[in-house]
Amino acid sequence: MLEEAPIAARSMAYTTARAVETGQDINRIRRAVSEAKKFITESCQKVLHNVMQVVGGIGYTNVFPLERISRDIRLASIWTATSEVMSMITAHEWYREFLGKEIHTRPRDHEVDAEEAFAEEEKIYE
Repeated sequence: MLEEAPIAARSMAYTTARAVETGQDINRIRRAVSEAKKFITESCQKVLHNVMQVVGGIGYTNVFPLERISRDIRLASIWTATSEVMSMITAHEWYREFLGKEIHTRPRDHEVDAEEAFAEEEKIYE
């Protein structure tokens, strides 16, 4: 997987950039950007982890640039949004496309989600 990660990351970055430049659907662009950012940052973190395993504790000193790269990679994964947020955006846009409409067309009634939502003994007002 690590051998193919740089090629896949570069391809995702170029494909996403092309989608932005050609003015594709904004929802597809949001999904592509989220997928690319998450994949690229997580791939870089895996590569850095393997490098640190090889060099050991000296990687945390300023003898090699790994200490700075380590901080930069961590910052890249949280700067604009975390990987969890990127996953949420990707899922949201995928479902929007899958359903072919806006997901939140009306306010959600959370009370209906509970199995016993209409059981009066469950409702306590104090």
